[in-house]
Amino acid sequence: MTEDSYTPLAEIKASSSEIKACAFSAWYHTFKKYTPKAHIIHPLPQEFIKYLAQDGIRLSLEENDSSFYDSCLKPDDDNDYSDWEDNQLPESESDEESEFTNNKKEEEEEMVPIVNFPDLHKEISDVIREYGAVTPKLNWSAPRDATWILPNNTSKCIHVNDVYLLLNASNYIAYDLDHAFDECEDKVDPQSVQYELILRKWFDINPALEFRVFIRDGEICGISQRDLNYYNYLEPLQDTFTTLIEDFVHDVVLPKFELSCFVLDVYLPRPFVQCWIIDINPWSRTTDPLLFSWSELASKNLEAETQAEIRLITEHNIGRFVTKEHSENHVPKDIVTASLDPESLRELTYKWKEILKMQEEDAESDDD
Repeated sequence: MTEDSYTPLAEIKASSSEIKACAFSAWYHTFKKYTPKAHIIHPLPQEFIKYLAQDGIRLSLEENDSSFYDSCLKPDDDNDYSDWEDNQLPESESDEESEFTNNKKEEEEEMVPIVNFPDLHKEISDVIREYGAVTPKLNWSAPRDATWILPNNTSKCIHVNDVYLLLNASNYIAYDLDHAFDECEDKVDPQSVQYELILRKWFDINPALEFRVFIRDGEICGISQRDLNYYNYLEPLQDTFTTLIEDFVHDVVLPKFELSCFVLDVYLPRPFVQCWIIDINPWSRTTDPLLFSWSELASKNLEAETQAEIRLITEHNIGRFVTKEHSENHVPKDIVTASLDPESLRELTYKWKEILKMQEEDAESDDD
């Protein structure tokens, strides 16, 4: 293999100022005309950040709250249970367990929405009431990997508990809180970051018409289909999409945005006369290149191209992308329900043991 037969891995480093410039509140008001309606809660109380970081999911249990998951929650005094009745335990063990439980409570100090951040809880409820339904995100990321946890399998939230479930179940949200600046040359202490909760008004979006636009040094170096499923009507429209996106980026976005290298997520609704900004992401390997690779995006000769390259899922490459997005995060509904309710968890465990016992008995019968 010769030295010229491969492309070296390009180094792509974003600065902390570039990451901050891509936070929703940093650009929303500039492009408000081209962005779905949103409500920004900033800064978030520290109790809410602790709530998102804690183990388990504690939901609000308000009177008249009709959230789907309220029926799954049957809390007792400690929201805990034991396989033993109190009077079945020896007195010394009972006292020892009581002391251990009290110490554990003091250490954990679990955050509960209506107790630890009531004002934020009320504001989220008020926004949902005003908008009808919302989709949440933090500074940079939306919990797209956690939609499996809601009954509608989308990020549409019609109750405040829906918002809490999505945010708590998302790895993307955890990344925002702990690792947003990990790839930066100039490190930033996550404790110094002011986090924000964005509640965007929900509207039905056709995922086939979402595109990711890669912009390097003020020029478009690639456009990728955002949803990696095959749609047979996209290919004949690719010139229309490319022209619309190029005009929007050069006429609207670049003159007003402070960065020359970034990644833009847009939505092109029919009849394809307008672009909507869904998100602005940093020019960084932490942003998914989708149908491109970061090495080719960073090394592309932009002067040689008369029109930006757009890549779509076609019937010829559909086999490469047959896995459903975020499917690695999905779990059975029974397990989600059980994780929210100790009684359901005990019942699920019992059923699982019974199934294993039956399988063992069947195996022994086969051996005989």
